Amino acid sequence: MSHTKKLQQLQKEIQLIYSRRKKKRLKPNQKIMLDFINGATQKAIFQIQSQKVILFMGDEKKGFVHILKHYKANDLEALDILNIAEVIERGMLLSNEGVTNDAMKVYRHLKGMKDLRLVLKKSKDDDWIVSFYKKS
Repeated sequence: MSHTKKLQQLQKEIQLIYSRRKKKRLKPNQKIMLDFINGATQKAIFQIQSQKVILFMGDEKKGFVHILKHYKANDLEALDILNIAEVIERGMLLSNEGVTNDAMKVYRHLKGMKDLRLVLKKSKDDDWIVSFYKKS
């Protein structure tokens, strides 16, 4: 399935989730992510724990297109993607487990039966670039 179709599926699923919720307000980082998913912004920029974290559209190997590859296929769900910043906020920094590059950090967040991993790569501007997946 192309990333465009997965993006449309993700948008529909998020819209359905929020149409059924009683509390319609989004947390600030959820709003940033929703704006990005819906194409209102070209990148999602989060300020988390005094770090600037940026999610770009990317490609098959990194960024949002890579995340979409894991959506549904590897049980990454719409709410996992919408709450992507939560992995850094509540997760723990792993000590280079599964990291093949010293310029990367991996955050792990156990949520229910899910083991979510967020990979951050240091940019030349000292910001962090995102990739995200669920460990099987």
